[in-house]
Amino acid sequence: MRPKQSDYLTWSKRRSGARYNLARSGAPRFPLADLSPSLDDLLATDPHEDGWPPLVDRIAARYGVSAQSVVTTHGCSMANHLAYAALLETGDDVLLETPVYEPLVTLTRYLGARPNLVARRAEAAWRMDPADVKRALTPRTKLVILSNLHNPTGALDDDATVAEIARAAEQVGAHVLVDEVYLEFLHADGVRTSAGVAPNVLATRSLTKAFGLDTLRIGWVVAEPALAERIRRLNDLFSVTIAHPSERLAARALDQADGILARTRAALARNLEAMDAFVRARPRLSWARPRAGTVGFVRVEGVDVDAWVERLHREYEVAIVPGRFFDAAGHVRIAFGLAPDDFRAALERMARALA
Repeated sequence: MRPKQSDYLTWSKRRSGARYNLARSGAPRFPLADLSPSLDDLLATDPHEDGWPPLVDRIAARYGVSAQSVVTTHGCSMANHLAYAALLETGDDVLLETPVYEPLVTLTRYLGARPNLVARRAEAAWRMDPADVKRALTPRTKLVILSNLHNPTGALDDDATVAEIARAAEQVGAHVLVDEVYLEFLHADGVRTSAGVAPNVLATRSLTKAFGLDTLRIGWVVAEPALAERIRRLNDLFSVTIAHPSERLAARALDQADGILARTRAALARNLEAMDAFVRARPRLSWARPRAGTVGFVRVEGVDVDAWVERLHREYEVAIVPGRFFDAAGHVRIAFGLAPDDFRAALERMARALA
């Protein structure tokens, strides 16, 4: 039977009230008031049947693509859903990385496709090896799914890696979908998007993880124009249009994107250093330090991880994610998108629970 829910997202929502929520993987929430909204942002009714053109133009300009390549959606989750649904038929194979974000596997099964997994390796700092992808492709593979930055490890695959994977996928008639919801953290370093490195590569993003604007529910797909139009028309069967106030506020956010990200990056850098010191000081713990982003994947030795996670939540008010949700038992995903003082307090509680 096809799954009708994400076990991970159900679990995560039930941890959302934790005092120290290190399961929530986004940046600290950005105050909407800091976007300087106007009354027009709430009351205007501009045409926006296929996405509000000023927002679409801003997204296209930021990533160096044409407006015809951009499809706006309700968050990155809907962007992924639409991309999958536009490209898959029942019985197709989908090649996914492991560790893997569980909703991507569940969505594959929901659409009647078959998930196959290819391993990212801890000894390679979790970066994807194109040779492993080539060996795992089948004649029925229609989609290769990557997350970049990788969720849950924060590893980065460069354009050359994605391009090599795309060439291999093209040989079997497959597309490569790159979930780039965390990649915005590297925009200031010149990293833009993998969409465009090959015609069969498309990418998804949102304002949620890097910008802390999850309340707007604004995401997008970047694809070659013909595929983007297919996705746009498919969306008519789902959400049809996006709430216009969200579109207008999203445009304001992109107008000040660099400032928002600079503010976020400073806090995350402090938390990443604290997290790295915490892991290195404890022989039971190990990780490959994330390239960027808000999450890291920590191996825990000699501990029943699921029991430890539940105890952290119950007795210490700290929420982290057990590795079973990423097909990687013995690990935990720890997010560091809290205010630095709160993050240090959470680490102190984790240390007591681990001891």
